[in-house]
Formats: sequence, C-alpha cells, structure tokens
Amino acid sequence: MPKVPLAQAVLDAAYRCFCRNGYRRTTITDIVEEAQLSRPTVYKYVGTKDEAIVKVVQSLFEQALAAAQAAAATPGTPAEKTLAVLTVKLEVAVRLWHDSPAHARELLSAATSQAPELVTAYTDGLAGLLTSALAETIPDTARQAAAVLLTFTRGLEDDLRDIEAARLELEAGVRMITRGALSRPAPPPA
Repeated sequence: MPKVPLAQAVLDAAYRCFCRNGYRRTTITDIVEEAQLSRPTVYKYVGTKDEAIVKVVQSLFEQALAAAQAAAATPGTPAEKTLAVLTVKLEVAVRLWHDSPAHARELLSAATSQAPELVTAYTDGLAGLLTSALAETIPDTARQAAAVLLTFTRGLEDDLRDIEAARLELEAGVRMITRGALSRPAPPPA
C-alpha cells in the first residue's frame, strides 16, 4: 500500500476527529493522537484547530470542484451536465452525513463560519459550471437558473437521513427546473 504524505495523513486524522467528536469538542491533542505523529508535525501541517477545519474544507472542496469540472466536461445535454455537477455537490454532503451522522450539521456550520471565503469560492465555481452548461441553450437566464438549482440542492443537503430519497429528489428537481428554464423562449434582444 502506498504511503500517504504526512500533510494528507494529518488532514485525514483531523477529518476523522471532527467527524467523531464534532468541531467544538475536537482538540489538537485529539488530532495528534489520531495521526500518531508528533505535536510539532501536526502543527506544521494544520496549525490550530481552526486552521485544521479550514484545510479540511479546502481539501474537500478542491476534490469536489475537480469532480464537478470533470462532470461538466462530459458529453451530454445541458440538463444531464447540470445533474452531474449537482450530484457531485450533493455527494459531498452525503459523505459528511455518512461519516458523521451525529455532527454533520455542526461541521457544515463550522465550515461556513471558519471558511466563508472557501464556501463562496466553491459555490461560485459550481455556479460557473452550471451557467456554462445552461448557457448553451438559455444564455440570457443561465445564471439565474444556476442560482435556483444551487439553492434547491442546498435545501436537500440540510437533512440527509434518507439519502436515496434526496438523490431521487435531486434528479426530479433538476429535471423540472431545467425543463422549465430550457423550454422558455429566449427574450427578444433589446
């Protein structure tokens, strides 16, 4: 089995601690013990607990955005590309709910409060991908449709006790919203 780089090992340990204990109850000592590394090594890679959550969120969002970019680049209709991108977004929350059912809401809240710029950049990146996919058909309203779709998906992420139902609702909602957005004739040029 390939050896995991120390930086990733520390981030993985921090993620496991946050999932197990929640953000508020996790300490740097917990992360040190989970990583089975020295305190200076953990500080080198994540710093404080606040910095650790930011780095964990950054890593998750970078991976998700790369997956969303790949999904948007696959051949398909605008609706298919939209569903693929939003499925990636939903699956980030699904993973968190799966890994930490007791602390998922707290961790989502901590991510938003500790790393608002990362959340904004991630959301903006997804909005850009959705807008590009939809602009093939509805250039004048693609941005608004993307915003509605992101808000809809965010609502599904709030309670993922029934993951399959959320996935089905995402598919149905994307189908309804894109059908409505894509079926409207473009407004006449001004």
